[in-house]
Amino acid sequence: MVLRVVASVCRLVRSSHGSKQEPNPKKHAEDFDDKVVSAVGEAFNNIAVHAYERVSGHAELELEFEPDRLTVHLRDTGDGFNLAADLAAELGNKLEALRESHMGLEIIFACMDEVTYARGDAGAPNVLTMTKRYLPSFVEPTRDD
Repeated sequence: MVLRVVASVCRLVRSSHGSKQEPNPKKHAEDFDDKVVSAVGEAFNNIAVHAYERVSGHAELELEFEPDRLTVHLRDTGDGFNLAADLAAELGNKLEALRESHMGLEIIFACMDEVTYARGDAGAPNVLTMTKRYLPSFVEPTRDD
């Protein structure tokens, strides 16, 4: 259900741009949708598998869109992790050598334009924020005659 909601919001973002997009509107739309859905799917799975490995809990999804971007906030109160340390340890390795358990982070960073993570404490939730920019509407160039 989460991914259906995200895919629907991606369509809303695209519909707010009108029909003229450059360079290839159909390819860009498919790429935008695929990348956002893939990143959210990986992040949501990470919450289900890792954050709540020892206890049950819930996750909150917030989608915020502006004319040129979609921002996704995922919140949970499960076990957090140290994003900087995990990435530093994995980014030095070749792609073939990455452990399967960290491929989700690689996919998230490859698909989204901006990714931040704040580990919660003292009752505050963990918050993963991911942003994907959308091409602005194409404007026909003017000719000065």
